[in-house]
Amino acid sequence: MVACAMLFSVAMFAQQGEKSLGVNLKLGLDEPKNTGIGIKGQYGFTDQIRGEASFNYFLKKNHVSMLDVNLNVHYIFTFGEFGVYPLAGVTLQSMNPDGGSSESKFGINVGAGAEYPITEKIKVNLEFTYKIASDNWDRSLMGLGVSYKF
Repeated sequence: MVACAMLFSVAMFAQQGEKSLGVNLKLGLDEPKNTGIGIKGQYGFTDQIRGEASFNYFLKKNHVSMLDVNLNVHYIFTFGEFGVYPLAGVTLQSMNPDGGSSESKFGINVGAGAEYPITEKIKVNLEFTYKIASDNWDRSLMGLGVSYKF
């Protein structure tokens, strides 16, 4: 029975071909500590490997607004009803200062997250991401999200 429950648990988190759309709330943990809102889409390539594309807009703080576009890969491990995953990927970050020209940088994302199914179709997640980019553009972000699976 335990083995069957574990297999069901794995199937509940990621299935090959599974798709989901969701929203994010992001909090910058280093300066500028601005708040972001965003959208994300996920696709299950295998039962454990999932791709995610996301776009986040960070509200203006200290006269600077920001946005980022991300392509990440998650490898999902299940523990009962919880799923945890390391993540890796690429990012394009843009800073838009008041009265100045916007500047963009490419970087690398590394991090980890956890997710929990609220219903068969809706899941919530908590995620930490560290963005590595040149010229002091490194950023730490904490995110909370909700997704609808279809």
